[in-house]
Amino acid sequence: MTAALDFDRARRACLAAVAACLAPVAPARAAEAVFVVQNEPHLAHARALVRAALDAAGMPARFADAPGGNETRNVHQISSGQTDIDMMPATPTRLRLVREGRLRMVPVPLDRGLLGWRVNLLLQSQRDKLAGVRTAADLARFTMGQNVGWMDVEIYRAAGIPTKEIKHWSEGEFAEQMEAGFLDLFPLGLEETLNYFLPHFRKRYPQLTVDPHILVRYPWFRFVWVAPGPRTDALYAALHKGFDQIAADGTFLRVWSQHRQPPAAQVFARRTRIDIPNPFYDHTLVPPRFRHLLFEPGPATPP
Repeated sequence: MTAALDFDRARRACLAAVAACLAPVAPARAAEAVFVVQNEPHLAHARALVRAALDAAGMPARFADAPGGNETRNVHQISSGQTDIDMMPATPTRLRLVREGRLRMVPVPLDRGLLGWRVNLLLQSQRDKLAGVRTAADLARFTMGQNVGWMDVEIYRAAGIPTKEIKHWSEGEFAEQMEAGFLDLFPLGLEETLNYFLPHFRKRYPQLTVDPHILVRYPWFRFVWVAPGPRTDALYAALHKGFDQIAADGTFLRVWSQHRQPPAAQVFARRTRIDIPNPFYDHTLVPPRFRHLLFEPGPATPP
């Protein structure tokens, strides 16, 4: 009897082992990659779009924050592989690095082209100083400020508009230089200024406001940039695949609208539009498959 029981137990154990071997194996969960990604408050929409693109491509990922810095440092960080992804405007330096294989570009317009619409910040006490401005030549009577290393500096200077580079701006410090007479204006992207920068700056410098009289426009696009090298090959491929998908199926615009809103029509209609060229590239830098994402307010009505 004991031998029979032992045999039965052994048989059942053997059958259980065989069944376990024949049972379907659950697919292994893809390992979650960790990428160092630029993170600044006004780029929340850009990070959300990068996340949506990776999700669409089926690449699980976790983001670690890249250190902050000016454009010179940002370029060094990403071209050397210390940052994996950043979301900055296209510049001659970045485009050259792409041609040389030292940087990768996904030319999707994260700001929908609205970054090229520039509104001037200035002192509330000088709110109407641009009331008579109608052309770039009129604007050349005033001195603009921009951060060190920004390509906008060269765009304004090429249009004959005097522009000074300053080191500190992100908290609204340029207000002090305006009060000292060193600067007249500090232009930034229209949509990000109304939705983020102006309320942010006014926490420390309530004397700042936006000019109600003009808008300057030039081709200026924020893209996704990826570090070079084999380590980021799969990341780069996933971003291309993912952005193609979310741009085509409406996810891009849906995610963008959760974080940003185009300025109201009257913001454009009540201001004189001054177009100046970007001497480095034009709107064709955005590929045809992404151009439907660009925001266009239509013809402006004279104020």
